[in-house]
Amino acid sequence: MLELGTRRDGGLANDFTLVRRRRMMGLTRGITVSTLGAEAGPIARSGIVRGDIRRGFGTANGVARGVPLDIRVRLTSANSGRPLVGQAVYLWHCDPDGNYSLHSPGLENENYLRGVQVADSAGWVRFTSVFPGSHEGAWPRLHVEVYPSVALGEASPLHAAEILLPSDACAKASGTASFEGHPGAAVEMACVTGDVRRGLVATRTVTI
Repeated sequence: MLELGTRRDGGLANDFTLVRRRRMMGLTRGITVSTLGAEAGPIARSGIVRGDIRRGFGTANGVARGVPLDIRVRLTSANSGRPLVGQAVYLWHCDPDGNYSLHSPGLENENYLRGVQVADSAGWVRFTSVFPGSHEGAWPRLHVEVYPSVALGEASPLHAAEILLPSDACAKASGTASFEGHPGAAVEMACVTGDVRRGLVATRTVTI
């Protein structure tokens, strides 16, 4: 099973509150904070719905640099095993130095390495990112929340999880002979393939 319950922050609800409070969305065409989240259009124009999460969105212009990481998450039904289509995934993680945009000191006005994608006809979402580091000694991981659709509104996540990355991939990305972080209680991790030069690929199925 995926490890739960040790998320670095409160997820999309908490993060979006910070983004709005800090006036980082740069909304145009009459879109206001009050309409954001009411339908798919305003959400998309906020900038948070994107596949490449290395750069900030809205008024944030920071860029996260590091070993390229292609993240592929597949959503499937726990009852039927079939792919879940049209559900929205909010994914975020720390940078290679172990710091989180929006939350870590000095990065309060940055919002990179976080974004939303919608599951395709096969249940897949894909993000272009960089390999995360270790935050406060924790094993490098990806945080995900799954919502019914991109029209998030006031919806609560259907599922929240953390996807850990295997030690050999962490060692490659960090350039060390071994990785000595603490994986926690998870017994399953993402499958990571590829190499540092051409980029790594992390794949994981999330069952809901």
